[in-house]
Amino acid sequence: MGILNASPESFLASSVRTGRKAIADAASSMADDGADIIDIGGMSSAPYKSTMIPACTEAERIVRAIRIVANKTNLPISADTCRASVADAALREGAVILNDITGLDYDARMQRVIDHHSPSLVLCAHSARRLGHGDPVIQAAHLLKQSVRRALLYGAKRSDIVLDPAIGFFRRTGNGSRFTRTGDDWPIRDLLVLGGLGRLGSAVCSDLLVSVSNKSFLGRLESGAPPERRLAGSLAAEAAAAIQGARVIRTHNVALSRMALDALPA
Repeated sequence: MGILNASPESFLASSVRTGRKAIADAASSMADDGADIIDIGGMSSAPYKSTMIPACTEAERIVRAIRIVANKTNLPISADTCRASVADAALREGAVILNDITGLDYDARMQRVIDHHSPSLVLCAHSARRLGHGDPVIQAAHLLKQSVRRALLYGAKRSDIVLDPAIGFFRRTGNGSRFTRTGDDWPIRDLLVLGGLGRLGSAVCSDLLVSVSNKSFLGRLESGAPPERRLAGSLAAEAAAAIQGARVIRTHNVALSRMALDALPA
């Protein structure tokens, strides 16, 4: 799954595409480089940044990008949003996947959107309440099961759901509103979840999507490296996720990620 950020405030400046030609070129490159899905976001979700924008602005960005991408490739398009109005606009425009970083926990109106459009779903582990200390794999499994129950109640099919352990979205503090507050040391939490993906997949009985590309825990491991200098760590973490059984890798680095994953033993 290639990431296309139509949000200028995104944490990785090199991933931002806002002009028509830039979006079209990025979509073509992702398709040529081996992407299977293009995930389009219209608002940054970095938990350490204050990035909330009006829903109409987020929808305008995503819809415009979907139109451009759909004219350049035949790849399925995913809409990265937790707002029902934005999801509805994106799905009406041709997106077929909804990627909700709150696991349908942010906007109750998603029920109508899912009932009407029947999209495939990527659901992230998320809690509106602060979590205490505990096994992060068990915590993630519990939260993901809650999201699945919510999706099924909304009319989704179990076979249309993929789960994301939300690496990078469990923090002690932050300026955003769509992350999970935890008392644990978040880089350690992310590493433990990454290493426990096999156990997590068995616990939730679902395919897993993992998004570790350029995430903050890699910067911590690489002596404070900024996002633009986390490529090596990103590829290593993605390979580790695939070895642990992740079925989908969401990445900013489609060509190199594809090469790294294709080199793994079958």
